Amino acid sequence: MINPIKDQSLPRGIFWAPCFLPTSHRCTDASGKLALLYCFPWILTLNLNLSKRRILGRINVLERLLFLTMRPVFALPVTALLPVVHGALLLGFLGAPLTVGNTSIAASSASRSTTTVSTSASPANFSVSSILPTSSVVRIAAVPRKRAAIPACLKTVELSCLNLAANCIDSVNAGNVNTLWSIKSCVAAGTCYGVGDLITSVECQTGFIVTNSAQAALPTSVSENDISPIHAITQQNYIDFYYGQLTAVNSANFPSSSDVVKAFWSAITTWAATGSTVPHVIVFGTTTTPITTYTQITWNPNPAPTSGAVSETFVKSPTTVIIAIPTATTSVVVGGTSITLAPGGTPINSPLPPGISIPGATTPTWNPNIIPPTSVPSVTFTAPPSFTTVVAVPTASNSPPKNITGPPGDKNSDGNNWWLLVFPGIIGGLLPADIGIPGGVKPTAAPPPDWTGAWTDPDPTSTSTHNSASASSSASSSSSSCPRPTGAYSLSDDAENSDWDGLGSDPDRRRSNVMSIAARAGRSMTLPVCGIDTANGNVVINPNTVSLGAGTYYTIGTKAAGGTSIALNPIVVNSRPVGNGAGTVAQEHIFEIGYIRQFFESINGQGISCNWIVNNVYNQAGWDGRTWALSLLQEIDQVPNMVWVDKPMNQAKSNVVNRNKATAADPPQKANIDKISDFSTTVSVNSIQDVEYFIRNFAALGTYFSNTAGRFQATALRVQNRLTQITPNTPDVNLPVAFNAWLRSLLTNYPSGCTSRAANVFDYYHTKMTSVANQHNSVVPQCFPLFPTGLYDFQNLVPPPPTLPSCNIPGTQGTWQFGINPNGSPEKGLATFRVMGAGRSDFYGFGTGADFSGAHLVAGDLSTTPGCANGAVSIGLTGPGVPAGLPDVLLSPQCNGQTGKQTVPISFVLNGQTLSCASIYTNQSVTGSQGIIIQIICAGSAAVATTCANSVLSSTYPTGHLLTGSMTFIPS
Repeated sequence: MINPIKDQSLPRGIFWAPCFLPTSHRCTDASGKLALLYCFPWILTLNLNLSKRRILGRINVLERLLFLTMRPVFALPVTALLPVVHGALLLGFLGAPLTVGNTSIAASSASRSTTTVSTSASPANFSVSSILPTSSVVRIAAVPRKRAAIPACLKTVELSCLNLAANCIDSVNAGNVNTLWSIKSCVAAGTCYGVGDLITSVECQTGFIVTNSAQAALPTSVSENDISPIHAITQQNYIDFYYGQLTAVNSANFPSSSDVVKAFWSAITTWAATGSTVPHVIVFGTTTTPITTYTQITWNPNPAPTSGAVSETFVKSPTTVIIAIPTATTSVVVGGTSITLAPGGTPINSPLPPGISIPGATTPTWNPNIIPPTSVPSVTFTAPPSFTTVVAVPTASNSPPKNITGPPGDKNSDGNNWWLLVFPGIIGGLLPADIGIPGGVKPTAAPPPDWTGAWTDPDPTSTSTHNSASASSSASSSSSSCPRPTGAYSLSDDAENSDWDGLGSDPDRRRSNVMSIAARAGRSMTLPVCGIDTANGNVVINPNTVSLGAGTYYTIGTKAAGGTSIALNPIVVNSRPVGNGAGTVAQEHIFEIGYIRQFFESINGQGISCNWIVNNVYNQAGWDGRTWALSLLQEIDQVPNMVWVDKPMNQAKSNVVNRNKATAADPPQKANIDKISDFSTTVSVNSIQDVEYFIRNFAALGTYFSNTAGRFQATALRVQNRLTQITPNTPDVNLPVAFNAWLRSLLTNYPSGCTSRAANVFDYYHTKMTSVANQHNSVVPQCFPLFPTGLYDFQNLVPPPPTLPSCNIPGTQGTWQFGINPNGSPEKGLATFRVMGAGRSDFYGFGTGADFSGAHLVAGDLSTTPGCANGAVSIGLTGPGVPAGLPDVLLSPQCNGQTGKQTVPISFVLNGQTLSCASIYTNQSVTGSQGIIIQIICAGSAAVATTCANSVLSSTYPTGHLLTGSMTFIPS
C-alpha cells in the first residue's frame, strides 16, 4: 500500500481559478455583448472576507497575464465560471490513500469589503454574491502593453523591409506620430515599403491619424547635427544605411542578397531622376556605421543568375540545359559533367568546369579594399603619380565618417570616385584600384568554408603588402632564401591563461613532470570566490584519471610545413600525436571544466550567496552519494568531450574562453611579438615563424568551434541535465534555466571575440614587422605571408533551453490541497511537500523527501480493479511497504507565466502523458492519526479517472465522496 499522507484542519484560503474561457463561455450581458471583456484569474473566496487592498494586490501580481480588452465588469453569469471552476482539470491521488482532516471555518469580519462565492455539492450552483470594484479594473487598465501586429494592417513585402516597417509601427506613439521621420526605422521602411503605404499601415495599426502634411514624403533636409561629409547619397550610402537599420532593430530577416537592396535604390533613383546619386541626405551621420565586410570576404568566382531570373541556362557545346532557379541545393548534369548549385543557382564546391558557360549570368567581383593600419591617428592614401591625402581617423563610434575623394578621373568598380573612413579606421565604399595605403594590408580572397575543389584566386597578386605604396612594407620578390621552419613550436602562454585551477588540465603531463599527489590526481574544479580552491585544501578533484588515447586530432599541419593554410583537418589517431615536438599537442576539453566556476561566479554576482552554492551544490550529496560538484566535474571530464589539438590552437581558444587579450593594443601573444627584432637572426626568425603559426591556428579557431559543436552541445546538455536533478534547500534560483541562459549569453561573444582577437594579433604583428623593416631600411621578406580569419555560429554550441515551469521551482515547499469538500472546506495535506529536481528539463518531481532520491510520487496500476479501465493508476508516495519499480509521477504546476512562489493548480505527468485525476474523501481515519484517508485515482481522461474513482468509492468507501475542484499547491 502506498504510504498515506496526513492532513490537518487549516483556515480556509483563496481558491484561484485560471480563466481560459472558450468563446462559447465568455460573459455576455442582456444585449448579447461581451460584459466580461477583460478576463483574469478570479479570486473566489469560500466564506472568507478579503480587503479591497488585498484583492488589488493579488490582481497586480497577475495582470501581466491578461490578454483581453479591458472593460468594467458589470455581471458575471454562472456559465462563465463553470468551465473555469469545474473543467476537465480534476486531478488527485489514489492507491494507498492520502490522509486529510476536516476543516473548520473562522468567522468573517463583516466590516471588510468582500467578494464571495457560495457553493453546494453541485458545481452548477455556484453564484456570485458581489463583484470586484470597478476601481480595480481601472487600475489594471493603466498597465502598458506591447501592441501585437495586426496582419491586416501590413502589406506583403520582402521580409527585411517588413521587419523595418513593423519596428517603425511599433515605435509610433501619440508623441511622435506626426514626426515619423524622426524614427530611423520609419525612414528606412519608407524607402522600400512606400511612404503612403507606411502611413496607411501606421494609422491602421495604431488608430492614430497622421495629420502633418510634412510626413507625405521622406525628408529633403536634415538637422545640423545630422550633416555628414556626404553631400549626395549614393547607392553604397543607401545600402549601408539600410543594413545598419536592420542591425539596429535586431531584424530576424536580412535581404537574401544585396541585389534586393539595390532594387530599392533603383526605384529611388528612377523616381528622383538625378542620375546615380540622390541630392538629399537620408543618412544619420552621427550614428551610421557602414557595413564592415569590406576588409574580408569569402570569394566564389562562379557566375550567378541575375536578380529576378526564373530560369538558368547551361551550355557545353553542343548541349544546352535549362532549369528553373533552384530553391535548394541541386545537381545538374551538362554534357556529362555534374555541377552542384546552391539555392538561387550559383555553382558551389569548385570553379565552373572548363567549357561550360551560363549565358546571362553575372560573375561576382571581389572587394580588394586595403585594411588600414590599426591604432593610428590618421590614414594616408596615395595614388600615382603624385596623389596623397592624410585623413584623421574618427575618434569615437558616433563620429561622422570622413568622406575622401580620389584623383580626378579615378573610378572604382561601381563607377564612383569616393570612399569613407569610419571609426576605428575601417574603409567604407570601394577604393579605386590604384589607391594605396602605406602600412596597409590587402586581404587574400578565401574560398567559402564548404569549398572542396580547386581554388582560383581572383587576384593572385594579393599579399599583405600589395598596393600599400610603402617601400618598407613591400614584399621581397624572391623567397629562395627563406629559412625552412624546423624548430618545435615554443611560444609561451599568455600570462593570464595559466590553468584555471592551478593544477594543469592534463594529468598525464603533470605525472610526467612531478611526483606530487597533485600531479598524480585527476582533474580539478575550484570556486575561489567561495573559498573552494587549492589554497584552502578543498578543491573538487576527479578521483578517476581520464586520459585520451585514440581520438580525433585537429591540426592545420605542423609548423615545419610552412605555408599560409588555415584549413583545419580532423585526423583519427591511436594515441597522442607528435605534432611539432614533445609537449606540443594537448588533450583538449571541448566544453571546459572552468565553465562551472564561471557559471557559479556569475550567479554569485547576481545575489546567490556562497553559502547557498556550497551547501546546495558543492558539498551536497546527490542521489548516488557523490557531491553534485563532483557529478558536474565528471560530466565534463569524459573522453567524448576530448580531442587532441596543437598547442597554439589551445592557446588561441584560451584567449577567447578566458575573455582576455581583447584589445588591439594588447592582443594575444603581444609579449612574444614584441621580441621580434630583425629578419635574419635565428631567434627572430623562429619567433616570426612561431607567431605566424599561432596566427594561422587562431584563424582556424572558428572552424574548430564549428567542427566540435556537437560534442560541446552534448556535454553542455549533460551538465544542464545534472543541474535538473538538484533540489536545493530554498528556491533561490532555477539552476538549469539559469545555466542555459548564462551559457547562451557567454557564447554570443565568442564569434566576434574569436575573429576580433585573430585580426588584432595579425594587425599588431603586421605593424611590428613593418616597424622592424623601417628600422633596418629593408623590406618584409615574402617568407612571412598573410592569412584570413573565419566565423562560426555560436548557436550550435548551446543545448536546447529547459522548458520547465517558471513558478515554484525546485526547493519550494508548501501544502498540497486535494480539492473541496461538499461543505466548501478545502482538504489539505498534513505533511510539507517539496518541489524537486527530477533530472528532467520539462517537469519537476513532487514529494516529502529532501530530494528525488527520497519520498516522492509514484503510480500503481489499477487496470485489474473492478470498474477501472486500462491506464487507471493510483498515486502515492514511495516508502516502506511500497513495491519497488513503480514508475515516477512528475509535477506540472500551471504557472500561466507567473514566476516565484505561486498558489497554482497542479497536474501530474506519467510516462509523458498528462493525467486527469479524481480525489476520494474516504471518511475513514488512519489508526493513530487525526487525519482522514484520501485516495487519488488518475487516468488519461477525466471520464476514466472518475468512473474508476466512483467504482472504488462504492465498493470500498460507501460513506465517502469525491472532492471537487482542482488540486492546488500552496507554497509556504
